[in-house]
Amino acid sequence: MTQALQKLGVAAVLTGRNDIQVGDKKISGNAQFATRGRMFSHGTLMFEVDLEAVASALHVSAEKIESKGIKSVRSRVANIKDLLDEPMTILEFRQHLLQAIFGGVDVPEYRLREADWKEIHTISEDRYRNWDWNYGMSPPFNVQRKKRFRIGSIDVRLNVVKGLIESCKIYGDFFGMGDLGEVERKLIGCRYDVDALRQVVREIDLVVYFGDINEAEFLSLFTS
Repeated sequence: MTQALQKLGVAAVLTGRNDIQVGDKKISGNAQFATRGRMFSHGTLMFEVDLEAVASALHVSAEKIESKGIKSVRSRVANIKDLLDEPMTILEFRQHLLQAIFGGVDVPEYRLREADWKEIHTISEDRYRNWDWNYGMSPPFNVQRKKRFRIGSIDVRLNVVKGLIESCKIYGDFFGMGDLGEVERKLIGCRYDVDALRQVVREIDLVVYFGDINEAEFLSLFTS
């Protein structure tokens, strides 16, 4: 890949285990995951992206989710298009990479048939669009959400393991009458999923514990 980029005037070098950089600017990142004799691989080539959106996505908010399984470090990034010797469309860039990968011979192409798409949709529905895959297999992570409401601020801190809330603490400067430990215990064991949380919250008299706050406001602590 770096050789194909260098032929276009992009001084690309492989850095670390999985990044491609030009100077101190990152133009590509890659990752792999192996399980049960199979490997999943994905990567990026930043040809013409909105760099402001990238910077915004990499910005760590004070109200954060901190993963214990994957550490991400913000890097300076650049668009490949701006580093080319000659202007090129993304389709021309794609063709250049394919020719480099396949050594200049005709690139084999497979067109998905109707039976292929049917199998893809079946696998998607049965495996990749369910909660167990998207949340239940995620690494442990911490969640801290703090928002201010008319009754004061509420600070929720969670430890989530295999998609389930393992521990919960609630702080704030609101004036409630109930024991917050009762609310915390109700949330422990719940899926970190808005529908599951909503079912638990509907069993809690929020006014007793927090004052004049409604269900939607309280759930916003977990979803935004």
